[in-house]
Formats: sequence, structure tokens, C-alpha cells
Amino acid sequence: MLQLIFLALHFARTISAHGYMISPGGLNNKATFGAVRGFGGDNPDILQNPANPNNMCKGLPKGRVVPLSLGGNGASHSVGLSISAKHPGPCSMEIIDSATKRIVEIGAGNNCATQAGSRFDWTFTLKNMEQVTCTDCIMRFVWSSSNLIPTEFYQTCADITLTKAGGNSPAPPQPPQRNPQPQQPSPEPSPKPNPPAPTPKPNPPTPQPKPNPPPTPPQPNPQPAPQPNPQPPTTGGNTHTPADCKISNEFLCVQQCGKTLIHCTGAGTGVLTGALDGDNAVCNNGRIDFKSNCVA
Repeated sequence: MLQLIFLALHFARTISAHGYMISPGGLNNKATFGAVRGFGGDNPDILQNPANPNNMCKGLPKGRVVPLSLGGNGASHSVGLSISAKHPGPCSMEIIDSATKRIVEIGAGNNCATQAGSRFDWTFTLKNMEQVTCTDCIMRFVWSSSNLIPTEFYQTCADITLTKAGGNSPAPPQPPQRNPQPQQPSPEPSPKPNPPAPTPKPNPPTPQPKPNPPPTPPQPNPQPAPQPNPQPPTTGGNTHTPADCKISNEFLCVQQCGKTLIHCTGAGTGVLTGALDGDNAVCNNGRIDFKSNCVA
């Protein structure tokens, strides 16, 4: 009988639960999926195997930092879990200040790892958010399997930049009220003397009419200056044909400053093509010249 009990305990120990948090923002959040310490490393079992509760984040180095927004107390938040062996037990979610290592439990529940499927979201209610003051934080998922002997402890850490979208933050303490001072009675205002009667102003003199100005002589209409007739723009000479080609891979201009060129393929042969360098390709004395202005 003792041997059977020992074998049963050993069997229960060897099928210990395995699981970890795979996404601090939920399974459907692609930005946070896999953003946990140890994910994608050389030892995948380090994520799901039990850990020493006194070894924070299993001693794994800081991983990929992702932004995460949390609401206030009473709001809900979901994280994605990957569980390969389902066992009942308490679960909790913590926010750890990366600088001071101060831990605040922001959510808790029982049997979070017993849902259907190998990957699912665990949704919990936020609490103690007024105690969270960090921005550079660690989000740690903690799970204990209560039906195993001894109890196994699991933890997964995610490095986050935290934004608090809601509040329930406590109001700042009000300063103590001082004893009010007794109000002094306001003195009665002294009666003001009556102002003196205004002195009447003399009547202004009557304005004299101004003489009419002499009429302005008419101004002669100026004649418009004759405008010179515009001259047609000079397009330049040096018109070339493929017969002017001397060597292959030479470029000749069809006009002095034209944008159509002749690409020589040999002596006396060539094909028409566009300028090689867009608007900066111009002609200089019948040859291609890469300058910004047309050269005479």
C-alpha cells in the first residue's frame, strides 16, 4: 500500500502543470503577443516550467518593451495564457516598479488555468491602481497549482511602458483649515460733499464759409508706350541624325537644347531616346552635357 501511495504521488509530481502568460495585452493584441521574458529563446521550457517564488522573473534578462494601457479600479483587463496542463489554483497579476522593485497586486482570481483550449484569455478586474506610480514597469503573472504535492509555482514577466487610462486615484489630502478670524465691522463711509455746480461754457464762434477752390485743369491722357513685338525663341541648330554617329554608346542631340537624343549603336547607326538625366540633361554644341542650364 505504501508503495502504491508513493507511486501515485510520484506520478502526480511528474505530470505537473505547465503554462505561462504569452501576451500581456491579450491574445488578439499583435503588438504584445510574445512580449514576455524568455519567449522564443533557446530553452522554451523555461517559460512554462515551475519556478522558485523567491527568484523574480526566473532571473531572465529584460525583454522587448511594449506599451500597455490599463484602466482604473473596477475596469477589466485580459492577458493571453498558454497552458499545456490544466490544474486548479490561485492566480494573480502584479505590477512591479523596474527601479524600486515595489510590487502592487492589480488583479487576482482562482482557477484561471482551467479554461478550455490550450491558449485563451484570462480576464480579471483591476484593483489597487491608485498605488501604481511607475511608467517603466514589469507586469508579472503568478499561478500556483494547488492540487499538486508539493505546490508548484509559476511566473511570467513582461516589460511594459504603462499608461493609466482611467482613475479611481485618491484625492490629494486637503490642508487643515485654520480657525477663521472674526470679521471686523466695516466702517461707515463718510458723507461726500456735494460737487460744485458746473461753470457754463461759452458758445463756440460761428464758423465762416470757406471760399471754393479754383477748378483743376484737365490732365492730358498719357499715350501707352509701344510694346516690342516678341521674338520667337531660339531653339539652336546642330540638328543630328543617326548618320552622324561615329562610335557606339555616344549620345547626340537632335537640337541644340532639345530633350530628345540619339543613342548611337555604331558608326552611322543609332536610335532616338529620351534625355538620360531628366530635366538636367541638355545639349552643348551637339553633344549631351549634364548641366542645369542650356549652354550656347
